[in-house]
Amino acid sequence: MFGSISPATNLCKFGLPNLDEALGGGLARGATFIVEQTIGADSDPFVLSFLANGLQSMDYTYLLSTEQTFDHYKSIFQGFGRNPDMELRTGRLRFIDAFSGSFQAGLSSVVSTIDADNVGIERLPDITDPREVNEAIRRSLLHVTKGPTVGIRGAVMSLSSIINTVGDNKQVFTFLQNRRAMDKLENSTTLIALNEDAHDPRFIRAIEHMADGILSVTRVDDPAHAEPVQQVEIKMIKGRAELAGRKIQFQFSQGRITDLD
Repeated sequence: MFGSISPATNLCKFGLPNLDEALGGGLARGATFIVEQTIGADSDPFVLSFLANGLQSMDYTYLLSTEQTFDHYKSIFQGFGRNPDMELRTGRLRFIDAFSGSFQAGLSSVVSTIDADNVGIERLPDITDPREVNEAIRRSLLHVTKGPTVGIRGAVMSLSSIINTVGDNKQVFTFLQNRRAMDKLENSTTLIALNEDAHDPRFIRAIEHMADGILSVTRVDDPAHAEPVQQVEIKMIKGRAELAGRKIQFQFSQGRITDLD
């Protein structure tokens, strides 16, 4: 299902042929991208397809979530043919739970098969200090011997929770700048999800200027399809102006994501 990619190459694929082609082969390593979504859209399968393709390609991956427990993402990973429990044990996947401890006291996100050891899962009890969020990401990758042939991919889901909790735009900008610096130093690629219509448009523009690229996910009503259709638009990729405006539609149904174009 997913195209193979060597960690030594310069591009990270989603494993969605039409989207990868629209992106000119994939997203560059050493870059930070914002994935914007609006009400009614679901960017989770789209982002997890990026991480699942990384696992298929033997990249190291991390997923920091402020919105869901690991069980939610586990089922999506399985739909992409990955065994998330095994990926946690091997160190290819790290999950940073910034939801259970921060917003739901006493709620456990540890999946049943790893309850005894809590392997690969770290709980982040406080997201009010974005520096601690970045530190949690750094800790999750301490076991990785980084170098030019080592692939690293990550996802932060979502920045909106951090923005709403912190209440200080300067700290949010510091978080983004630190993430970008680490991506460039470690040759890693991070997708940061953002609820576009939940914030002041001027603030969104400021965030967009800090990113290496912007992908927008919206829901499209299409009577030809019984299930919701999601559309990914390439709003901006720095250095690749010719890619802007390209749109790809996909559908997530019964644990599968499919290109519709």
